[in-house]
Amino acid sequence: MERAKLVVKNFGPLKDIEIEVREMVTFIGAQASGKSTLAKLLSIFEDENFRSDDKITFEEELKKYNIFSYLKKDSFIHYDSKNVNTTIAEFTFSDNKFKKSTLHDTLSRLKRLKSLKVKDPQDKLDLIEMIKKLISQFINTYKLLNRDDFYLVFETEKQKIKFELDFHNIRIKDGRIKDSDVDKLIEILEREKSYDNYVFLYEEIISFFPKIFLFDSLYIPSERNFLHLISENTLGLINNNIHIPKHLLNSGQDYEKAIQTIKELPLSIIDKKIKYKREGKTSYIYHNETEKVDLLESASGLQTVVPILLLVEYAKSLKDEYNFNFVVEEPELNLYPKAQHELVKYLVKNCLFDRKNLIITTHSPFVLASINNLLLAFEKGQTNAKEVNKIIKKESWLNPKNYIAYQLKNGKAYKITNDKLGQIKENMIDGISDDFASEFNKLLDL
Repeated sequence: MERAKLVVKNFGPLKDIEIEVREMVTFIGAQASGKSTLAKLLSIFEDENFRSDDKITFEEELKKYNIFSYLKKDSFIHYDSKNVNTTIAEFTFSDNKFKKSTLHDTLSRLKRLKSLKVKDPQDKLDLIEMIKKLISQFINTYKLLNRDDFYLVFETEKQKIKFELDFHNIRIKDGRIKDSDVDKLIEILEREKSYDNYVFLYEEIISFFPKIFLFDSLYIPSERNFLHLISENTLGLINNNIHIPKHLLNSGQDYEKAIQTIKELPLSIIDKKIKYKREGKTSYIYHNETEKVDLLESASGLQTVVPILLLVEYAKSLKDEYNFNFVVEEPELNLYPKAQHELVKYLVKNCLFDRKNLIITTHSPFVLASINNLLLAFEKGQTNAKEVNKIIKKESWLNPKNYIAYQLKNGKAYKITNDKLGQIKENMIDGISDDFASEFNKLLDL
């Protein structure tokens, strides 16, 4: 299901890109084709601090991710994040200017409209209907009626009780309201049905919205084996202005929190007998109950997979309800194909639930093949759930409606998923093998 659209023109390696963003997106392509650039842009636009803080500029965020030099006078970037029919955030860079539109910006515009002297009664009614629609869509999109936090809108116990009575049936059924139900909320608040009071209601709702859902990006870079080296020194590196890309330092800070929170972790992705364990200030890999080795001295595959697992598990441990945008660069690094498959299953299981999204950049056809298995498992599981579950656990099934993949080539993005079949196109996965086979056959013919 589409949750956003991204258009990029003349930005670094990206010449003419228009992509649909779903709950899970995969970018595959050769080196320097623009996979990481797209992933970094999506990380910026899905970040709560950037969305809510007007002091953080787009240029600063590009510098943080080491892609500022890609920005040219003729660059065009547009990101439109929607949920159902509600625009959550919209960003545009055009004509060397950047514009941002978020929930708080919408509130500012509504307040400006409020200050205008509207004389025509019909115009006043139209404005009220507009904001009623905005409020109802917002409440329905995030199912706010069924959350205890929604009671914060009301000022007295009497109002809270009346809300429970008047909206009991709606909340029991599906929690969706009509535009006309917004009038009931105004009545419960004991206010007149004026434009000012509808704006007041909207402001009250979005004022506690961050307490419900926080948008954030968790960027897991391809240089993740480097995180363990800097994790306990990130503040010093930042304070001393060491020239390390800021997004790596930020990942290092997240990783430091992760190793302080997650003390032990099974590594069944690699081997059922192996586990990670934090003891004092050292991270160890246990191969059995007694034999252990410092993570820094362990196999390269372990050094690249442990940061992924720790960061994801740390994100899951947070008490606040985040709308996380997980970005994992090249999950296949240093991993045997079977381990790649197990990691993909783990990521789908742990990064795609309760408003969590997953973006993967990859060079590996094994990653695409693994994803195809999970897509097929979902389809077959609709009619043969028990048998499919024996092969692939249900929590790793991937709904084709929530998935899309692109190949990046020559500055453009080509969709490589077939929505009718619910699969990645076979020629994309088999193409590399065919190239090898063709080369092999030519050698045999000599």
